[in-house]
Amino acid sequence: MKILKYLFILIWFLPGFLLGADEPIASLEIRLQTASGEKKMEVLMALTQHYWDSSPTKSIEYGEQALELAEQSNNEFEKARALNNIGIAYQHSAKYDKALEYFQTSLEIFEKIQVNQKAIASSLLYIGIVHWRLSNYDKALNACLKSLRVSESINDQKGVANALHNIGIVYDFLTHYDLALKNHFNALKIRQKIGDQEGIADSFNNIGIIYYFTNDYKKALEYYLKSSNIREALGDKKGMAKNFNNVGAVYQELGDNNKALEYYFKALKTWNETGDQYEIANVSNNIGKVYQAMQFYEQAFLYLRKGLEIAQLIDSQGLILENYEFSSDLYAAKGDYQKALKYYKQSSKVKDHIYKKESQEAIADMQTKYETEKLKKENEIQQLELERQKLFTLSLFGGFFFVFVFAFIMYLLYGLKKKANARLELEKAKSDKLLLNILPVRVANDLKEKGKSEPESFENVTVYFSDIVGFTNLASQLEPKVLIAELNNIFTVFDNIIEKNQCERIKTIGDAYFCVCGMPDENPHHAENIVQSAIEIIAFLKRRNQVSPFSWKIRIGIHTGKVVGGVVGVKKYIYDVFGDTINTTARMESHSEPMKINVSETTYQIVKNKFNVIERGSIPVKGKGDMKMYFVDDIHIDSQLLSL
Repeated sequence: MKILKYLFILIWFLPGFLLGADEPIASLEIRLQTASGEKKMEVLMALTQHYWDSSPTKSIEYGEQALELAEQSNNEFEKARALNNIGIAYQHSAKYDKALEYFQTSLEIFEKIQVNQKAIASSLLYIGIVHWRLSNYDKALNACLKSLRVSESINDQKGVANALHNIGIVYDFLTHYDLALKNHFNALKIRQKIGDQEGIADSFNNIGIIYYFTNDYKKALEYYLKSSNIREALGDKKGMAKNFNNVGAVYQELGDNNKALEYYFKALKTWNETGDQYEIANVSNNIGKVYQAMQFYEQAFLYLRKGLEIAQLIDSQGLILENYEFSSDLYAAKGDYQKALKYYKQSSKVKDHIYKKESQEAIADMQTKYETEKLKKENEIQQLELERQKLFTLSLFGGFFFVFVFAFIMYLLYGLKKKANARLELEKAKSDKLLLNILPVRVANDLKEKGKSEPESFENVTVYFSDIVGFTNLASQLEPKVLIAELNNIFTVFDNIIEKNQCERIKTIGDAYFCVCGMPDENPHHAENIVQSAIEIIAFLKRRNQVSPFSWKIRIGIHTGKVVGGVVGVKKYIYDVFGDTINTTARMESHSEPMKINVSETTYQIVKNKFNVIERGSIPVKGKGDMKMYFVDDIHIDSQLLSL
């Protein structure tokens, strides 16, 4: 799936840190010439903040001067402020490792002196932002969750909203869209309550992004428009650039490439003016992808090369991954499959690094730990309230003591029973889902209700067999991880096709795929459904081969007759199908040809009025003698291709 990274982060400054930031630069620089002591340090702080966007280098110079004065006066709080301001300047110049160093030192001081909890929460949030810029998503989530806990402990609603916002961003990168949307809506609710217009605009933008990635483009544009209206009213150029990028992504997905380029170039113009390297690389990647879709390959190469150079310079693994994926698609579109495979392998390597198993487990553990701690705290508060009520009640109604205790115990028992029942229901649902993944619905129900499933004979069943042509040779040329990913992708689409046509997959064996129609539930259209599924499968592979660096071809055989089906095994259930019909279908498959559908005489007699079929004549079959065989006319496959 095509992934577009996006522009959405609203960086929140440490509370109380922008004193003097509204004063013009010229006025501040005049004051600097005569100021001394604490006043000079305050002017230097304000100049540091003024130059964050326009000149990060100047910002760092002023920040270092402020830091030196803070160290000379042994003012730890001002020292932490100066370190934080310098970290922001490094972040604006995309020097994330350096920014992280300053933020962490600032945090250590704030935690040591413990004079401003908001400052601690904001420092943690900055650290989280830098980590997700570097694609260290487990570390980013850890820092943002810590920030959330601190803000909750002091009831800082704006800080809580900021933390929820950035937690949503991390889950967005990890494609946990349900959790991302939950956190963004929670942040939006708080921001609307406290009247934070900038925050509301940012939340609208990020909610639009989630709807974009879940293919709800109408809602995505709706939320982008809400965000744009607020940002335009606020005169927020950077915010507008974020919306331009995201609207461009929607138009790109809708196939309006000219409109997409119009919005991408508007975004790029702003980011070039501000010098934000991360966003320049991000939009350059997007423009390269659009030019590829328009078959303007030279322009596509130009922008993707520019995006990759910047992404590697700032060490943004997420943008590097995206660029490799886009470059692989570009070379495949040009027919240079060797280079397409090279970039595909590079993208897989980066993806493994970013989404390594240990990080995913750490992320899941952190979210669980936070939810558990939050629930524990709520339970403690509830328990304290119950105890208070109990003492109050005892002081007034001593005679009702035993009644109260009894009611309280019954309440606890009821709660425990309710929780136990809920856990049982959850486990039952998991068990049922697992059973339905390996057994037909009726068979699974028999096993649950009766503890067994009797074998059954079915008179009218159409059977499908296919295998991949030259699979052994292809398998030897591919890395195991790539091979499994390819098979998984292909067989998943096969599953969707046969399910849509009311068929039942029995199993896969290596590269072979085996399905039926007409069992365990009878279906009068069994032969027609299997043949239609085969047509759609061939059409899918033909379309896939046009755009994929790997070309896969299959042979298909179809036969109709009597079969026996039943569950094999006691500890590990396997539903299997037996009979001569299965053997005959295998013969049909082995006598088929690449990307052809070979049907038997029996199946032909059933579907001849539904499909154009070409007679092949009688063909000698081992163990069967001469058998009439027929190819389904390719006209059906071509027609299906036009509808894809």
